[in-house]
Formats: sequence, C-alpha cells, structure tokens
Amino acid sequence: MPDYYCIIHMPGAPCRDIVGVGSADDAQACQETERLAAHWPGFETIALYDGERPVAVLANPQLGFAAEPLDLPNLAA
Repeated sequence: MPDYYCIIHMPGAPCRDIVGVGSADDAQACQETERLAAHWPGFETIALYDGERPVAVLANPQLGFAAEPLDLPNLAA
C-alpha cells in the first residue's frame, strides 16, 4: 500500500503539520487531500506525496491562488 501523506503549509509556517492519508491510489489520495483542507481554514498550500514522489499540491483560492493552472501562451514559439 502506498504511503501517502500531506504537508500542510500555513502563511508564515512553511511546514505546519504532516498528516498521513490512507488511500489506495493517487485519485483517492487527492480526494482525501481535498477533504483534509476543510479542517485547515486559512491554509496556504497542502502538498500531497506518495513516499518521496510529489503527487499534487492544493492551493487555497481564498488567498488569491488560482484554482486551476493558468493557460499561458507558449513563449518558446
């Protein structure tokens, strides 16, 4: 079973807490991370990992973070 965990970042506290997430796969772990966010009002970001592998980062849109990645033009063209 994967070892999923979240690192909770609060404004002014880059690593406020580390919380284990009991999930069988990435999709379920992401859903659990969203539920976990409800218990941390004012969080800045919640980073989800499977062991040392980064899975996802949930950013708080109430602090001005975009809910979805920005659609930026391809500047390399």
